[in-house]
Amino acid sequence: MNRQILPEAYFDSLSIAHKLDNFLDGFEQREIHLFAYFSAILFYYNGNPVNDWKYKFIIGKDKYPHSKELDDAINKNILSGYFEETSNFMIITGRGTDEYNKFKVFGSNKKREKYIDAACSTSVLIPYKETIKALLNDPNIIKASQINNQDWIAYSNNKLKEITNALGAPADELLIPAVSWIEYLLKNELKD
Repeated sequence: MNRQILPEAYFDSLSIAHKLDNFLDGFEQREIHLFAYFSAILFYYNGNPVNDWKYKFIIGKDKYPHSKELDDAINKNILSGYFEETSNFMIITGRGTDEYNKFKVFGSNKKREKYIDAACSTSVLIPYKETIKALLNDPNIIKASQINNQDWIAYSNNKLKEITNALGAPADELLIPAVSWIEYLLKNELKD
């Protein structure tokens, strides 16, 4: 079973793992999916066609976004020794960091890196558990899980654009919209 790995999913898994490992002492596989989903939202928010992200998400049984292509890339990274599994968590190894550094210089990966960096940086500015809780409170995730959706999660960025326009955030700035979205989701969750 030598399955072809999607290059974008491969890079994204390395990039997100590298960032989460820098912020935390380990990460869960599903957290890579969650931050890849958030990166895709920011990509779409920035005016890019959703299909240009190259892979999509469904809602898994654990209520987290899930991508088969991303899962294949993560499993390849485990088998290649780039990720190491420890008890309940994974870490990126030195070899994994070297692999990430080798691929981050390519033009297409540099573009993706800007969205991944903004998505993962929210964990530094807002407590990590709060960031996770907020992202799982995303209206698209809730809607898809309520109807037991096994189809692709739809992206909607109207509310995100409304929030960032009110803040006067520059269109090319991604960290302000990312943090604003997390804060909005947290406040919205508290009202429910």
